[in-house]
Amino acid sequence: MQHSASVYIDNPTHAPDKSHECIGHPPLNISCAVDMQNHLNFSWDGRSLPGHAHYSISYLVCREEEAVLESSEERVYTPVYHTLIGNQETKDNTLFVFDHIILRINVSCPDMWYIQTQKWDILDIENLDPPRITKASIESERLHLQWDVPRSRATTSPDCFMYELKINDEVRTLEEGLNHSEESIDPTRQYKIQMRVKTRPICSRSVLWSDWTSVLDLDPSVTRPPNINLGVIVAIALGLPMILLSVLLLCKFQRVLEKLFPPVPGPSIKIKGLLERDNVTQQTQPHSWMEEVTEVGIKETLEPDEEEDDEDDRL
Repeated sequence: MQHSASVYIDNPTHAPDKSHECIGHPPLNISCAVDMQNHLNFSWDGRSLPGHAHYSISYLVCREEEAVLESSEERVYTPVYHTLIGNQETKDNTLFVFDHIILRINVSCPDMWYIQTQKWDILDIENLDPPRITKASIESERLHLQWDVPRSRATTSPDCFMYELKINDEVRTLEEGLNHSEESIDPTRQYKIQMRVKTRPICSRSVLWSDWTSVLDLDPSVTRPPNINLGVIVAIALGLPMILLSVLLLCKFQRVLEKLFPPVPGPSIKIKGLLERDNVTQQTQPHSWMEEVTEVGIKETLEPDEEEDDEDDRL
């Protein structure tokens, strides 16, 4: 077995034109991707190689042309390799940040072997997470979607992302924005919603689409319960005890006032009866006195008449 050559590819999209003259065939077409959780994935097409090819790989993770992580050489038996870089810490205890990755792959065939080295800028191979849909509803035959700004190493601007929306296997491209509405929704059909995202070419060189989101089922015929605001729940939970406490304090305050300023007791029923009897007696006594006085007055008025009659008789 002989060593043919070593091939170094700085830019995967512009491989050396004459590299195949050194190794007898075109170099491997290797792809690399790293997601937002630092999962690193390598894959390549080995169909151009002779049968029974074997591979061993190692990689460097670099920041500002300095290696911050170096892996040991590992043998792989399939044209796919993935690993988790993880949130490592650098020597100065700062968060692990890197800007490019270098892969070294050793290809061994029955009659020859060679080494291929390839470098990627991290922003060229960034694979975003699927969009996080925060609202999805169908109201009055109208679809409403809303999602958060994706997280990216290249940018934080909402205008730097483009999306693909899949509704029942029908895909449409959304150039920008964080919401979308569609009219003429059939209320008798069920809808399956999915989305994916990538950065726009003006903001990043990555051409990788994220994975599709999980299927979101929307059925217009099903009445969904209203969304309950967390603030309303907290207000009710705190407001009800305060209202009950206010009522109890009010009742206690009323009892304290009754103790400090007791009401004047009214007369009992027996006393009222006695007072009513005395009142009746006082009203009846003047009436009998008036009658007696009247009788006496009559008698006095009759006496002069009798005297006149006596005088007439005498004459």
